[in-house]
Amino acid sequence: MEKNMTTSVFSLNPSAFAKEHLYYVELAGEYFGISDYKIERDYLDSLLLMYIEKGELQVEQGEKVISVGRGECVFLDCRKPHKYSSKESITFKWVHFRGNSVFAYSELLTKEYGEPIVIKDPTLIEQEFKFLMGLLRSESSLEHMLSVSIHRLLAMLSENGSARTKSADLAVASAEAYLRQNFEKQLSITEVASEVGLSVFYFTRQFQKQYGISPYEYLITQRISNAKRLLLNSGMSIRNISAACGYNNPSIFIASFKSRVGMTPTQFRRSINGNIDRE
Repeated sequence: MEKNMTTSVFSLNPSAFAKEHLYYVELAGEYFGISDYKIERDYLDSLLLMYIEKGELQVEQGEKVISVGRGECVFLDCRKPHKYSSKESITFKWVHFRGNSVFAYSELLTKEYGEPIVIKDPTLIEQEFKFLMGLLRSESSLEHMLSVSIHRLLAMLSENGSARTKSADLAVASAEAYLRQNFEKQLSITEVASEVGLSVFYFTRQFQKQYGISPYEYLITQRISNAKRLLLNSGMSIRNISAACGYNNPSIFIASFKSRVGMTPTQFRRSINGNIDRE
């Protein structure tokens, strides 16, 4: 172990048995109050789990850039290009691990969370992470216990993902009801995602998965459906129907209606009941 006032780095040399049959750690560490920290890699044949104790870490993988704050975990498949950095003071623990089926877990977790994977409420994971770091600090080589601890971490991440998905399903159902009941308001998908406590990316992906349509298209569908009802069952002008269905600009409403129905609101009204539009 290498240690100074701001870092503790654990470098291990796993046995041939561990490399073939167990989960194992080759490199891990603890950083205390470091700043101007930056790592950028194209490829490293390992998975990386980090737990932030103080400060904030900026993490970039693929097209996503996220902030991981105090009390949160981030999980990276380092075989894919990635960056993480902090200009301000930050304290965090990290561990690179490999081994039997470890990358299969990466694929499983990516399906649950997307990537990079961020755990916002990692209470049990934090406890197991501390246990793992305790094993790494010990003078003895405890390869089997390290393997068990890593497996428990992966299992907790997986189970937490399943619970999160169930919770997200309820949140998405709540968002669907909110969109359906408030289509006439000036809504943004960002606001709706915030209303149900989900990130825009995760909310959009789960909504699409659950309803087969994006939340934005669902909102437009609700507006057009209600516009049809008003066109057929009221004498309201196109301008007033536009406002009643959440459109500030009648021209945008007419274009949106035509692109989805194949005719303008006036043409639709006349084709159904022959009424003369009052615009």
